Amino acid sequence: MKNLKVLSSLLILIPFAIIGCQNNEKPVPATKTSDAELRALITEQVDSLYAVYERFGYDWIDFYADNYVAIYPDSPIQNLTKDSLRAQWERIYKKYDVRLVDRGRPTIIPSEDMAISYNTFNEIFINKESLDTIKNTGTYIVNWKRQPDDSWKIVFETLQNH
Repeated sequence: MKNLKVLSSLLILIPFAIIGCQNNEKPVPATKTSDAELRALITEQVDSLYAVYERFGYDWIDFYADNYVAIYPDSPIQNLTKDSLRAQWERIYKKYDVRLVDRGRPTIIPSEDMAISYNTFNEIFINKESLDTIKNTGTYIVNWKRQPDDSWKIVFETLQNH
């Protein structure tokens, strides 16, 4: 009988102990940013992306989320990774010298924890063997998403050729 009282007391106290030991910390909400601040922040991101891209290395790939969605002309919607993007550009850089001739100032459409940016671009691909050139002009459209570490990464991209 004495063991039954101890057991009953433990059964009543154990749930309270479990509840009391739970982590009651609520996740810290993402930083709230005004539309004006978000426009400035994303414009800075786009400017940084192009500054790195113009060096024609691979550091600009760091602006992308590990997984992102891409839609390119004459191809299906693709779920891609930073690794596949790097492999794609390794093939391009192996065959072509790429020159960014010009780009337009980005237009930013802010929306809380994400933003869309779009701008025109004009670049030339020069075949390393034949020296033939391909002119590539269009509009680059990107969706930026705030990450848990408060950084901004590209989670979607498309382009429209002109």
